[in-house]
Amino acid sequence: MLTNKSIEEIRKTRHEISAKYHHDTKELLEHYKQLESKYSDRIYGKETVKENSQIK
Repeated sequence: MLTNKSIEEIRKTRHEISAKYHHDTKELLEHYKQLESKYSDRIYGKETVKENSQIK
């Protein structure tokens, strides 16, 4: 099976992050929630889509 090098790098990075949190799902999710809060101004979500659709 051919695997894109970018995909391999993403998988490697995700595995490294998971290992940092001992592959514990709860710890990993808490980490991602903290990142989401820290960078909430950069997240493109439903609110952003709604705002952009009203700009027309």
